[in-house]
Amino acid sequence: MDYKGLSRPLDISDVDFRVQSINNGGYATILAYKDARVDMKRLDEVAGPAKWKKDYSVINNQLFCGVSIYDGETSQWVTKWDVGTESFTEAEKGQASDAFKRACFNWGIGRELYDYPMISIKLNSDEWSKDSGRPKQTYKLKIREWRWHSEFTDGKLTFLAAKDEKGAVRYKFGTLKTQESKGVSESDANVKGLLKKKSDESVLDSVEKVGGVVILPDAKSTNNVSPNESQDKALLIEEYKAIFKKKPHGRMSNENIKKAIVEATEKALDNVAEKLSEVNITVRVPEISKFKNATNLVSWAREVVANDTISNEDQIQEFRDKCNEQYALLTK
Repeated sequence: MDYKGLSRPLDISDVDFRVQSINNGGYATILAYKDARVDMKRLDEVAGPAKWKKDYSVINNQLFCGVSIYDGETSQWVTKWDVGTESFTEAEKGQASDAFKRACFNWGIGRELYDYPMISIKLNSDEWSKDSGRPKQTYKLKIREWRWHSEFTDGKLTFLAAKDEKGAVRYKFGTLKTQESKGVSESDANVKGLLKKKSDESVLDSVEKVGGVVILPDAKSTNNVSPNESQDKALLIEEYKAIFKKKPHGRMSNENIKKAIVEATEKALDNVAEKLSEVNITVRVPEISKFKNATNLVSWAREVVANDTISNEDQIQEFRDKCNEQYALLTK
C-alpha cells in the first residue's frame, strides 16, 4: 500500500473554515479544519473500505481511538492511537470524533493544516458587532459561502486565497504558480480558480494589493492630470514608499494610494494595541492545579473557553490538555 497517499494534501473542498475569534479592532482569526467524514473518505480511497478499522479504549478516564490499516506485505494490522479531548463548550459531545480525527492526523491525513498561515481578515463594519463589550460576528458574515483556492509545492502550502459571496477578495497568501511561470506581476494578474467547486469557471476581477491590503477598485483616473494633482501624488508616493518599502503600482489613483496608507496604518496600530492588551488562554493554566473537585474544574474550564476571544486553536488545545490531565488526576 502507498502510505504516502494518506498524507497527500486535502482538496480545498474538503477543508472547512470558521471564525475562531474576533478582536476589538474587527479582525477575525479564521480556523481551517477537517471533519471525520474527510478522514473516512481518504482511508477508503487509499487503504480500501475493508482494510481499515477503528477501535476505542478508555485509559485513565480518557477516550483514545486507534485507527488500524491492514498491511498486505506483512499481513498485519498497523494501528496508530490518539486521545480525544472533551469539548468544554458542549460537554462530552464530539470526544470520540476528536479522538478519531487526531489518530488520522498521526497517519498524515490533513497534517498540512498545521502548516496553514494564521488567517487574519479585516471584517466589514456590518459583519461584526460588540455584545456587552465582546466582539462577535453578525449574520452578514457568511464565511460558509466564501470560496477558497489552495496550491501546494512538495506538500507545502504555497498559495491560499478566498473571496466572499459577493466576489470580493478577502484573503491572499503566497503567489499562484501560474503567475510565477508566466512572469506576471502579482498586481497585474487575475487571481484565477478561487472557487471551491471545480466546475465553476468564473474568475476574480483583477485586483491591486499592497502589503497584504486589498485595494478596492474605483473609477478609472483620467490622463488629464493638473500640476497640483501631480504634486499631491508625488507626496503620496513618498509616504507610500516609507511604509511599504516599494513604489505603488503605476495605475493606482491618489484615492487608492491614500486608502492603502490609511488601512496599513490602522492595521499596524491595531496590532500594537493587541500585543499590549491581549492575554491568551494559556496564562490560566497555573490556575488548573488549584482545583480539587473534578466537577468544579469542568465548569470553570467551559466558562474560560466560552469567554475567550483571543487565543488561537493551539493555545486553546494546550489549555484543554492541561485541564484533562488535572481531571484525570482528580477522578482516579
